[in-house]
Amino acid sequence: MTEDADARRPAPGRLRLVQDFCNSVDFEGGWDDLAEVDSLVTWLNANGHPADVPETGPAEVHRALRFREALRDLLSVPAIPGQPGPAAADPSGDRRARGRSVLAEAAADLPLTVVVGETITLAPTRAGLPGALAAILAALALGDADGTLGRLKVCQADSCRWVFYDQSRNGSSRWCTMRLCGARNKNRSYRRRLREAAH
Repeated sequence: MTEDADARRPAPGRLRLVQDFCNSVDFEGGWDDLAEVDSLVTWLNANGHPADVPETGPAEVHRALRFREALRDLLSVPAIPGQPGPAAADPSGDRRARGRSVLAEAAADLPLTVVVGETITLAPTRAGLPGALAAILAALALGDADGTLGRLKVCQADSCRWVFYDQSRNGSSRWCTMRLCGARNKNRSYRRRLREAAH
């Protein structure tokens, strides 16, 4: 997670739900809003997908965590050769393919309906966790259609992995904030080059 105001700006439109769902865990801070039944229900209720504790159990927690990590995999930035970070360990793109596979499998059980009104959109047909996951899939589809999905990315800092909306002009940001994660990465790369040059 970062302190950079620009990096903390929410994603536009429905992509904000995707961003909020992914950022329901803070790897550096050690908290996870989806890791327990009660906290998952609280998150669902706070984000417009009402759920009750009796209807939500450990299986739903597992489903939410698996779905969230699949989203993170899907949103991973392709590796730059020689750069550290989660994508560097996965240069072939297997992580993104795995994310697509898990989400495609989940989509079979998450029906959406077309809603025709002032605008035409997709909406979940169920409440609770299935409704939230279906709404996330709808947001992915709409973001892909309008070109905004490609700017929703996972920070390449291994310790961070915050999902951010790339506000840069050319869409090439790799870290949630240059001030923190980017600076750490550049310092590590600089020290590594100095060590390599000394040998």
